[in-house]
Amino acid sequence: MNANGHDEEISSAIMEVALSLDDPDARRVFLDRVFENREVARQEMTKLLEATDGAATFFLEAREERAQVTANILSEAKPSSPLPVRFSREESVPEKLGPYRLISRLGEGGGGVVYEAEQEHPIRRRVALKIVRMDEESPSALARFDIERQALALMDHPNIAKVFEAGTTPSGKPFFAMELVTGEPIVRYCNRHKLDCAARLELFVLVCNAIQHAHQKGVIHRDIKPSNILVTEQDGMHVAKIIDFGIAKSSGVTRGEAITAHDQFFGTPAYMSPEQVALTGIDVDTRSDIFSLGVLLYELLTGATPIDRSTTAEPTFSQIRKSLLTWETLRPSEILAKLPPENLRTLATERSTDSASLVSFVKGDLDWIVMMALEKNRMRRYQTANGLATDIKRFLTHQPIAARPPSGVYVLAKFVRRNRLAFGAAVLLVMLLITGLAITAAMYESERKTAIEQLRLKNEAQAARNQESRLRKQADARSNVARAAFLLDQGRIDEADTLRRDYPLSSIEPSLEAAAVFRSLGDWNSEHGRWDQAHQCFQLLRQANRQDVAQKILQGDDLMAISAALLRQDAAQYREFRDEVMERYAPAEGQQKAEHLLKVCLLYPAEAGILEKLRKDVDTMGDPRRTPCPAWSALSLSLYCLRDSSCDEALDACEIGITSPECKSSCQASLEAVAAMAYANIGNADLAGTSLRKARDIARNCDGKDFAQGKPIRPYWFDWAIAELLIKEAGECVETASR
Repeated sequence: MNANGHDEEISSAIMEVALSLDDPDARRVFLDRVFENREVARQEMTKLLEATDGAATFFLEAREERAQVTANILSEAKPSSPLPVRFSREESVPEKLGPYRLISRLGEGGGGVVYEAEQEHPIRRRVALKIVRMDEESPSALARFDIERQALALMDHPNIAKVFEAGTTPSGKPFFAMELVTGEPIVRYCNRHKLDCAARLELFVLVCNAIQHAHQKGVIHRDIKPSNILVTEQDGMHVAKIIDFGIAKSSGVTRGEAITAHDQFFGTPAYMSPEQVALTGIDVDTRSDIFSLGVLLYELLTGATPIDRSTTAEPTFSQIRKSLLTWETLRPSEILAKLPPENLRTLATERSTDSASLVSFVKGDLDWIVMMALEKNRMRRYQTANGLATDIKRFLTHQPIAARPPSGVYVLAKFVRRNRLAFGAAVLLVMLLITGLAITAAMYESERKTAIEQLRLKNEAQAARNQESRLRKQADARSNVARAAFLLDQGRIDEADTLRRDYPLSSIEPSLEAAAVFRSLGDWNSEHGRWDQAHQCFQLLRQANRQDVAQKILQGDDLMAISAALLRQDAAQYREFRDEVMERYAPAEGQQKAEHLLKVCLLYPAEAGILEKLRKDVDTMGDPRRTPCPAWSALSLSLYCLRDSSCDEALDACEIGITSPECKSSCQASLEAVAAMAYANIGNADLAGTSLRKARDIARNCDGKDFAQGKPIRPYWFDWAIAELLIKEAGECVETASR
């Protein structure tokens, strides 16, 4: 064989493989790989494949036109002589064939004529007798008849008509006798008996099982349609029988033994698979019957086949072929939803349901099942009739189907639907448990709240009793401490000490009522040198001051007394008290309060921040000579100037105070001490020593008494306490300056 011959053989093989690919995308990928880097050859093969499809369409349309012309000619011819009632003119068949007596003609199959006959011996029964119709002794017709006879002989299934005997007529035409099925086509039977959708599906499962049996025997029916599936009622059961394997094909024949040519048309177009109508030489296998079963199921559910009838109500074969190959099939539920309401009600009545329930039943899983069976690409169809039947049975038992992509919600919904009673009982049990838990939790919460409320009331009652007892003890303590203060004021020291031991100050809580007692005891203890007890009294007075408005408890004298007492005991406590005073009293209102505030806060050296805050109080006090107490105001101003390192101003203020006519001895001693510190700071040690000696002499000569203009006056212990503190600080300062 030359190179051209090899090329033609290779091209034919490539074309045959390409035609066998149903999916256009797969065919395109196949051609791209085969003709890689050969674009011209690929385009030629693509055109050849398109021409093959166009040629098939041309021959089909020509055949339909010839049939139409023939029908028109016959309709115009004169009617011939009447034909016999039982047999047509071409049937030269005797009324008796062996043991069979022909009774009447039942109909025509794909390749023969079927008669009702009676078998007389050895068994008397009614049978269906099929004779091949051969006008011209067609070898292919005989071959197809022989295939059907062999196929039926191989099969033994309750839903397939049985073959009893085979033979030939006197004229040589083959025939066989088989089981007589007297039922109705499956669609008509279901509609007449108004079978609901579930019953139709169960009947359809029987048909699938029978087709599966045929496929297992190597037989492809190729003409599954309602008229080839007869249904009858036996013992109250609907029984389906598949008949007419006249165009059946053996899946085991070799290529050379094939009977049906690709340009011959066998089957009913509306029920044929895309590979049957494509006429491209693609081998037809068992999946073609799966498509036909899908069409049958479609009709059982919707009352119509999925052929596009939008252009004409009675499409021709070429139109059906085009629809099957190109048109997108609508889902059954979509077809039902688009029907006019009256037509939908009629369909629903034939299925013993209402319109809404019919659409709801079909929508969902049945849509998936039908559409998978009707896949144009046979690789995506159910691969066996048993697979289709299994999905139908799973649908009827509310189990997940293989045609639908699985999801967690879908599987759970199917499980619930399949186990309604068990799931309902479980839900009820869970609800009872939840309700029981909720009631128990509510009761527990109520008991807990009751217990908490009882405990709260008990604690409140106990707290009230404790408070009552505490207040009683406080009242007794305040009364006795107040009596002790009175006794001290009367000079009855022993009795006062006895009461103080029985009722110590620590037993009295700081309060506005107790502040007067603390003040009196603090003053008495300070006057008599009991500084520990005085310190304790003034600490309690401080605490009472924190609990109320400052002006209600501590006034100017109280502030100076507390400052002096604290500074004698602990400088750190004094500084803490000074911060409280700055926060609660500064800036002061009025000259006298400003004078008191300056003196209280400057008994001890102060930081720049405190001096900055006190600057406003200096302005408020103003010139000491214009204040109610010039000497004391001069002392406050001199302290401010001293702490601010303004020593000259401090000396001027001291001079104003010392020369003031109403200057008390205690105030003069304090002013001399401040002057000594100012002289020491500016480096004048002599004058500093002189001022310090004057201050000490005044304090020593007065010995706790106080004088103004040479006359004795009532002394205040804190005035001399302040003087002693300043004299002590001045002594340290002068000593440091003298080194």
